[in-house]
Amino acid sequence: GPDGKIDAATLVAARMAGVDKVFKAGGAQAVAAVAYGTRTIPRYSKIIGPGSPWVAAAKRLLAHVIDTGTPAGPSEVIVFADDSIDGRLAGLDLLIEAEHGPDSSAYLVTWSREVAEAARAAIPTYWRMMGEQRVDFSSRVLGGPIGGIVLARDETETIAFVNDYAPEHLEVLSKEPFRYLGRLQHAGEILLGEHTPTTLGNFVIGPNHVLPTSGWARTASAVSVFDFMKRTSIAYVTSAGYPELARHARVLATYEGFEAHANAVSETRDRILKG
Repeated sequence: GPDGKIDAATLVAARMAGVDKVFKAGGAQAVAAVAYGTRTIPRYSKIIGPGSPWVAAAKRLLAHVIDTGTPAGPSEVIVFADDSIDGRLAGLDLLIEAEHGPDSSAYLVTWSREVAEAARAAIPTYWRMMGEQRVDFSSRVLGGPIGGIVLARDETETIAFVNDYAPEHLEVLSKEPFRYLGRLQHAGEILLGEHTPTTLGNFVIGPNHVLPTSGWARTASAVSVFDFMKRTSIAYVTSAGYPELARHARVLATYEGFEAHANAVSETRDRILKG
């Protein structure tokens, strides 16, 4: 923090999780430190977690040095709302991710003008319940180039907008949210229904809060236990199975011009194995 201290709750959570080493560092310089190592911070193999635009940029620059994990930058949310819900609820949830910072992205997308108007009218009421800094952040997001209320022509256009944007967080506000689930193709997480605001996803219900941003939800997934594991391919070919496999492999190797590949599965190998 600005006072040079580490947040106490973070240290307690780290201890409860079994973390035994904590380094007081952050920003792009911390990314460089773990990528290359310093006199006080060892070099590591992988970084997990989101960060500021500077952290995200540093991770991209050093992707050839260290495994930078899921691309996770400034917060993003799309609140998808159909005409079955109260627009005031959509406005309430739209502010959740918008309050993170002025570089966040937050959209309400709906084909219901009534929902859009109700959300817009309710937001100033919610701002009066918030502190000055969070109001400043969220108002800049919703009034800027990567936030606001989008009124689509119909349901199909609304879903197309969501899939094209591939948001980090996607809230589906509807009395029947599951009817849309099969058509929502790209999102870091999908939170279904009026009782599943992003706040619960961020803090208590279980999905990992480290999610792909900036469109990476098209190809990347939330951080999970698999990010802390690796897999190794293992193969064993029997003497009975080898001849047929070798025949096909030799055709492909010859076609691609790899002569040593072809020789390794030719009669030369057969003679050596027979002694």
